[in-house]
Amino acid sequence: MSATGWYVYGVVDADRTLDDHGDGVRLVRDEALAAIVAPVDLAEFGNLTERLNDRAWLERKALDHETVLSRVAGTGPVVPLRFGAIYRRLDDVSRLLEERRDEFASDLERVRGCVELGVKGFVERSALEDTLARERTAAPAAAPGRAYLERRQVQREVADEAATILAEAARSVHERLLERSLAGTVSRPHSRELSGRAEEMFLNAAYLVPAANESLRGEVAALGRAYAPLAVSLEVTGPWPPYNFVGKRDQEVAVR
Repeated sequence: MSATGWYVYGVVDADRTLDDHGDGVRLVRDEALAAIVAPVDLAEFGNLTERLNDRAWLERKALDHETVLSRVAGTGPVVPLRFGAIYRRLDDVSRLLEERRDEFASDLERVRGCVELGVKGFVERSALEDTLARERTAAPAAAPGRAYLERRQVQREVADEAATILAEAARSVHERLLERSLAGTVSRPHSRELSGRAEEMFLNAAYLVPAANESLRGEVAALGRAYAPLAVSLEVTGPWPPYNFVGKRDQEVAVR
């Protein structure tokens, strides 16, 4: 096994140039396409499946991946590859460009002049349920035993109602934002551990928008104000490279 492999970040037009940031990132060109690559030590990346269990290492390398792609996306279209696309030889990188030429070319045209924006929806569920419960309990006090049963019934009904409200909010927000974007997709909401937020995430969406168009951000702000009485907040993240709107997202994480 060669000591050096080639990490592939993504694909751009062959006429692109890259600034030198001292990290070894370069282009491998093949006709109209070019792959963004950097040399890596196969002793470190060779057993990538096991490495993915090392959270500190993974966070550091994922940040490197994101940094390079965001830098390139700032000056032109890029088709980002999933984290961990590693090839043993530059000839293998050229073969990747050859075998997936039509796919990459089509993706570049789809995202040209566009960026990806993320939209997250959060809720303070206890605050929402407290508001719903107050609307249901403005009645004369019952005997202790009956009051307990009524409270439990109200709690169940409130939890169901809150879930329905959040599902409808997610659907409605997504539909409104699709009107302000070229494409959109919804993914599974992150846990609190992943989001780093105390609130519960109920919406995790991404939208492809023209780079200079701010209308989606404005719509998110307006929707956030409308949903605020329900203890709901919305936030925009990005711009990001268009991860969710290119290619086949089933690439293996392995050295090829």
